[in-house]
Amino acid sequence: MAELTENTKKILAVIQAVPQGEVMSYRDVGKLAGLPNAARQVSWILHSMSHNYKLPWWRIIRSDGTIALPEPGRSEQIALLQQEGVSVSTKGKVNIKKSSTEK
Repeated sequence: MAELTENTKKILAVIQAVPQGEVMSYRDVGKLAGLPNAARQVSWILHSMSHNYKLPWWRIIRSDGTIALPEPGRSEQIALLQQEGVSVSTKGKVNIKKSSTEK
């Protein structure tokens, strides 16, 4: 595996710290990592590193509370969130203010 950049390490740490039953937006992960414009980098890290680093990828959603993934990942993410007690609407939306670590 290639050496991780400091920014990647910061983002990984924030993602790994999102507690069970809570969610965070891609944008807020970047902000907490000290990288306020890194939402796309957060998305890339989740896409490419979730398996190797055992990241709780399902806890990261869009800032409007919607699930970013297409099927079948969307259904899997909804199921994992619901297993943790996160309420997801029938349209696949989470009340991010209620379920976020950034309340």
